[in-house]
Amino acid sequence: QAHIAQALPVGSCTSLCPAMAPLPWPKNFNWYSFALYRYKVYDVIWKVSATATIGATIYLGVAVVQTWNASIHRTWQHYARKERERAELMDYIRQAREKGILGPSKVHGFE
Repeated sequence: QAHIAQALPVGSCTSLCPAMAPLPWPKNFNWYSFALYRYKVYDVIWKVSATATIGATIYLGVAVVQTWNASIHRTWQHYARKERERAELMDYIRQAREKGILGPSKVHGFE
């Protein structure tokens, strides 16, 4: 074992435990083409992220407008029902006064 310790630098265990050895890079690996492919991947990720952000913004904008419109519509329906019921009640009161069932109003000049 003394000859193994002399042949290996300190901290190297590649010959003792091959599972810990780094992966051998191919001899024809081109870092320039790797960088180009990496930037292409980054461009695709950027385009997908930008498209998703724009789509989410449009979706949320439409959702806000639809919710606002539904709220306005519900408020209008409540107002219209209230006015219709008020008009029906005033009609019942007028009919009761015409038949003599209900006495005259203490409030005059109010419509």
